[in-house]
Amino acid sequence: MDELFLLPPVPLAIPRAYWLNASDRVMSSQLLLIQPSDFEYARISKAIDAAGPNEYDMDIITNLYRDNALILPHRPYNMLTGEYRNVGSHKAYMGSEEEPFDSETALKEVKYIHFSDWPMPKPWITASSDVRQEKMPPCIEIPKTNSTDCRQQKTWLGFYDDFARRRADICNITVSASNKRRWVKRALDLDPTYEPYFE
Repeated sequence: MDELFLLPPVPLAIPRAYWLNASDRVMSSQLLLIQPSDFEYARISKAIDAAGPNEYDMDIITNLYRDNALILPHRPYNMLTGEYRNVGSHKAYMGSEEEPFDSETALKEVKYIHFSDWPMPKPWITASSDVRQEKMPPCIEIPKTNSTDCRQQKTWLGFYDDFARRRADICNITVSASNKRRWVKRALDLDPTYEPYFE
């Protein structure tokens, strides 16, 4: 992503949250290219201090920069893992219905993938094998060739397996349910009817 550092200097370069309503122009906080500035730091700090209990990073960034940030294309800079659970339309990510979504091509193209698969927990928290089985994307039946395409499923499972392997190899930390309480509290804040399903 070195090419991002060759952009003209601006307070913030950021992609939009492509998975949300485009007319709301919500910024995605997964990838931010920030020009260091005491003024902007103070402005952001003030907004964080004034934020309400249901106001999150994306809300703050959007409120501050919706009309004065350099917008980066979400392709190839921002994809949710949930894109691979989607076996329907990929219009929001692809930009049109005409361009087909190919899971292997998209994976080669993307530069940043954010784990977002609600109601699956973040990858550093173990989901039960039943939940993982239930939430993983199905294979896609291709009637024309009487075959099954499981590439999206394989890629999605690979995201979680790769995270667990790297966390163990690099950080010497295994994926576990140790962060369970914090996850459940946040889930209940968002949805009071949420029922946890961890191992």
